[in-house]
Amino acid sequence: MSGNTYLAFLFRYRQILNISLTVAGFINLGFYYFCGDSCLYLAGTVFGVDLKIWGFLFLSAFLVISILKQDALISLAISAALGAEIFLVGWQVVNRTYCPYCLIMALIIAVLFIINLNKKWLMLILPAITAGFLVLFLFFQSIPLKTSSLDLPKFGNGPISVRLYSDYFCDPCQKLEPDAEKILYELVRKNKIRLVFVDVPINRSTPTYSSYYLSLAQQEKSLDQILHIRQALFAAAKDKITDRQELAKYLEDKGLPKVTALIDQSAETFQYIKKDEIDSTPILIIDRGNGTETYMGRAKILSTLEGLK
Repeated sequence: MSGNTYLAFLFRYRQILNISLTVAGFINLGFYYFCGDSCLYLAGTVFGVDLKIWGFLFLSAFLVISILKQDALISLAISAALGAEIFLVGWQVVNRTYCPYCLIMALIIAVLFIINLNKKWLMLILPAITAGFLVLFLFFQSIPLKTSSLDLPKFGNGPISVRLYSDYFCDPCQKLEPDAEKILYELVRKNKIRLVFVDVPINRSTPTYSSYYLSLAQQEKSLDQILHIRQALFAAAKDKITDRQELAKYLEDKGLPKVTALIDQSAETFQYIKKDEIDSTPILIIDRGNGTETYMGRAKILSTLEGLK
């Protein structure tokens, strides 16, 4: 397809492409809003309003001006959106944590920008890109998860540091931890490892579960009791319990002490997640003092733990 033919194609079908890509953006945001648990701690606000809400508002406005064929407004809006996406993608790169929904939206915005690129509105495009970037740079705030200064419970005095990253609602994690517990218990008892469980808040309800883990761990400090707590929390997640009061009753029915005041997630959790560059679960980190080793997947993690005996 020649350049002129390509431009003619875009001119003829640009409105259809704009509307189709905007609808794709709505679908992507819908999945992000209802299913984007893996992006929980990538959330953020601008002027106190969640980015997802801004996304819905932008797409709604863009759909209207596309239907009305307001070319100047289209160029202005999509250029500003491109500037905002440049900031957001850069923010993910700097933090080395990526949200697939955010990246798909960035791709949609980039394609829309290319489709609607028009030299006629060049004087609008560059300032709008700059303005979009600056608004995010100046007013974007990541949503902080509540954290406490409390250290995570650690077990054993062995020479090897072992960190097991999991999420209570992660199906592979639910299958892994019961099998790993016996091996971990033996390794700790023989003082071959220093063990810490790190809860990764991928699911929206995991921060609450982590708070219960920390709160109960302050009352039940032995590894036997800690494993019992984690077994109960994994069982509750498997039963898809997300209501806090229902979870509290479930844990009490399992014979665990009543929690009167929940402890916020440990700030150490996020220090470990950042240090080990964790973006999925389950993951096992082995630190022998001269660097870390990363193992993923149930079979690999279990075989690695067996090898530490």
